[in-house]
Amino acid sequence: MSATFPDAISVGRVIDGRFPLIQELGGTQWSSAYLTELDDGSAHKAAIKIFPFEFVDERATVARWDVARTLSHPHLMPLFHAGRCAVEGEDVLYVVTEYADETLSQILPERPLSPAETREMLGPVLGALSYLHNRCLTHGHLRPTNIMVIDDQVKLSPDFGWRARARSIYDAPEAGALYVAPAADIWSLGILLIEALTQHPPVWDRSQGGEPEIPPILPEPFFTICRECLRNDPARRCTLAGIKARLNSAPAAEPAVPPVEPVVHRPAKPSNKLRVRILAGAVLVLLLTVATFKFGWNLTPPSPAPAPVPQSTATPTPAAEPVTATISAPSAVPAPPKVTAPAPSIAPSPTASTAPASSVAPSPTASTAPAPPPQPASPPAPAAEPLQSGVVKGSVTQQPLPAIPAKILGGVQGHVKVEIRLDVDAAGDVSQASIASPGPSQYFANQALHAAQTWKFIPAKVDGRAVPSTWLLQFLFGQSQSAVTPSEEAP
Repeated sequence: MSATFPDAISVGRVIDGRFPLIQELGGTQWSSAYLTELDDGSAHKAAIKIFPFEFVDERATVARWDVARTLSHPHLMPLFHAGRCAVEGEDVLYVVTEYADETLSQILPERPLSPAETREMLGPVLGALSYLHNRCLTHGHLRPTNIMVIDDQVKLSPDFGWRARARSIYDAPEAGALYVAPAADIWSLGILLIEALTQHPPVWDRSQGGEPEIPPILPEPFFTICRECLRNDPARRCTLAGIKARLNSAPAAEPAVPPVEPVVHRPAKPSNKLRVRILAGAVLVLLLTVATFKFGWNLTPPSPAPAPVPQSTATPTPAAEPVTATISAPSAVPAPPKVTAPAPSIAPSPTASTAPASSVAPSPTASTAPAPPPQPASPPAPAAEPLQSGVVKGSVTQQPLPAIPAKILGGVQGHVKVEIRLDVDAAGDVSQASIASPGPSQYFANQALHAAQTWKFIPAKVDGRAVPSTWLLQFLFGQSQSAVTPSEEAP
């Protein structure tokens, strides 16, 4: 577009013969926003944003706006109308939305948000992004200009997904690719949080390939959240659920910390009570020592004399032989198992001559005890069953199709074919998805990829073990129906 934009679009002009430009609200180098009124007779205030064609991918942007008009979420502004018209002989796109009392871009030049305000803003933004991502949609334009405050409620601008040709720090490293996944919104959210807390986005040189430096002054959990959001690899970025978990696990506000007195290291001194105990102990030890040396022979009681042993009746017992018990085993104690081997001859104790032979227990230490009988050999353990050999193909258990609005499918001429390649892990979950063939429409490739990421599989097996596999999904979109044909490429 020529240099007349946005200067040529002045207040007082009527866009598309329907929307008067009442007051300029602001804008960026790619768009301008104005206060307008709805043309439904209600005279309700609204906002109109105008985009020049040279900065916008017109076909993709209009398709996404058509989808946005079908959405409804408490933290997503309604989109009333979108279209194209000519201004001073040049084409522009425009979108009409709810009017906002204030935007984040109007607050940040004056002051940064406090951690509490940032937390309060982040909750509604996460809710709106979750709503979009669950419908396989990416906002794609998360900026301070699109964080709105309406009647004390934070809302996201609904003009999501418009494709600007120029790139900024808010755009993820992969933003120039044909398809932009929801992970690109995570990157934009990290940049947005840093700017909200410091008034400035981080410095990042896209050409150098490194990651933005997170300002160390960011409080937790925002420092960790921003670090996990701003990974160059989309697969390594945190998720919306991960951000919510960190917010919920961190305290809402730091508790007040009482002033700490300066610590002066001095030699430790015992307390008065401890001194008294030490002194009393020393005196007691001294008295005991004196008493031991002076009266030691009176302190030890005399040992009793051993009882005399009658010489006439004492029968010496050989030291090497143990005394054999003469009491029969109680009936409650089970008898020892019978031994088929012949028992050796054991001389009974002299005091047990009158007891039955069966009541005499053999000494456990007798050197003539028989060796235990040989036990039968345990049967050999059964050989392990051989694992199933060969390759068993996996199968699909869940294969949701993209939710394409009927209005968009109605505009398809013939069929749109998209191919998605999936890497499936040994648990049957999709570990990575990529567009093998996008077909003629970026929008349909986007929808097919998001749907494929939620598929579930029974994993393939090699020699009885579950192994990763590779699948190719062929989506076919048409006016009457949409279908998909999965095929396993490996193993």
